[in-house]
Amino acid sequence: MRYLKINALLVFVLALVVSCSPDKGDTDYLNNRTPYIYFAKTSADFYIEEGAANTYDVKVALSAPQSQDLMYDISIDPNSDAVEGVDFTISSPSFKVQAGSIVGSFTVLGDFNAASIDGKSVTFLLSSVDDADLGQITEFTLNLFKLCPYEGLNTTSYAANVYAFSDEAPSYNTTLSPVPGTDNQWTISTAWGTEFVAWATGNPAYSGLYVYSATIVLNEDFTVDVIGNDAWATGGTGTFSPCTQQFSFTLTQGLFTNAFTVDTVLSPM
Repeated sequence: MRYLKINALLVFVLALVVSCSPDKGDTDYLNNRTPYIYFAKTSADFYIEEGAANTYDVKVALSAPQSQDLMYDISIDPNSDAVEGVDFTISSPSFKVQAGSIVGSFTVLGDFNAASIDGKSVTFLLSSVDDADLGQITEFTLNLFKLCPYEGLNTTSYAANVYAFSDEAPSYNTTLSPVPGTDNQWTISTAWGTEFVAWATGNPAYSGLYVYSATIVLNEDFTVDVIGNDAWATGGTGTFSPCTQQFSFTLTQGLFTNAFTVDTVLSPM
C-alpha cells in the first residue's frame, strides 16, 4: 500500500511538471508579439545656461526588446511656442531604439540667447512605426527656461517704473544701499518715488513727502520681500530675475483711506 501511495504521488508530480511546462505556442507569441512604443514620461523642465552644454535627452521606451533596431518618427505640435531652429535643435541623426534595448532617446539642444526666463514649451508627438504599436504616452512636452547664475548685483543704480490705478506714475532713479552684515539686502530711499503721493492726490504740496523708504530682501528662491520703514508702509512681495537683474514687486499701503496696491519695476541702469 505504501508503494501504491508513492507511485500515485510520483504520477501527480510528473503531471504537475508537464502541465507547468511552457507551451511552444505561448513562447512564440511572447517572442513575436508587436511591442508598444511610448515616451518614458509626459513632460520635463529644461534649464538652459550660458556656456553650458544645454542638452536634454528625450527618452522613448519599448514594452519589450527587439532583435533588430526599431526606427520611429517624431513630429512637433504646431501649437508649441518654442521653435525648432530658433529656440532649440534636435541633434540626433536618427530616431531608433537599438536592438536588445527597451530605451532609446533623441537629443534636444537648447539655445541660450533665444531662451526665455518665463519659459517656452515644445510638444513632441510620437508617430506610429511599422514594427510597433503606439503606447499610452504619445506626447512629450519639454519646457525650456533660461537660467542665469546669481553672484550678486552688477550695479546698485536702478531706474524705477511705477504703476497704480491702471496708469503709470512718475518714474525715478534710485540707489540700492547694501545693509551691513547681511547678504542680498538693500535699503532704498523710496519704493514708489518721491512724487507718487503728489501724483496720486493731484496735490503738489505732497511732493517729496511719504516716500515709502524700505528694505529690499532677496530670498534664495529669487522671491523678494519689501519691508517698509513706516507703520503705514505695510510692505510688499515680488520677484527678482537673475538674468536681467530686474526687481518687480507689489506694494501695499495704509496711508490712504482707500486700499490699493502699487507695482514697481526696478531695472539696472
